[in-house]
Amino acid sequence: MALPSEPQQPQNRITTVEAKNWILEERVVDHKIRSQTHMIQFLLWADGLLLAGTFGIFLLQGFKAWGFNLNCGLMQWLGGATVGGVGGLLTLAYGAVFKEVKN
Repeated sequence: MALPSEPQQPQNRITTVEAKNWILEERVVDHKIRSQTHMIQFLLWADGLLLAGTFGIFLLQGFKAWGFNLNCGLMQWLGGATVGGVGGLLTLAYGAVFKEVKN
């Protein structure tokens, strides 16, 4: 009766290096997701505050509170710049954060 020289290793075992690489990749992905979440939250808060400020200016202009009076051209420019800026920033941020990686 012959004795086996070496025990057979299961084929689905991973090495220590592969396990460390997997843990490192998991940490990198987790950090990237948290960074993206913070970026989007900041942009949404900043855009919300800018919209609220512009809306406040429009209300002050509409009710002429405390003698507030801006010319019509400036108000149109302000509205267009706000909508364009908010839309552009959110489009760029959404595209950068949720872009699929092509291999």
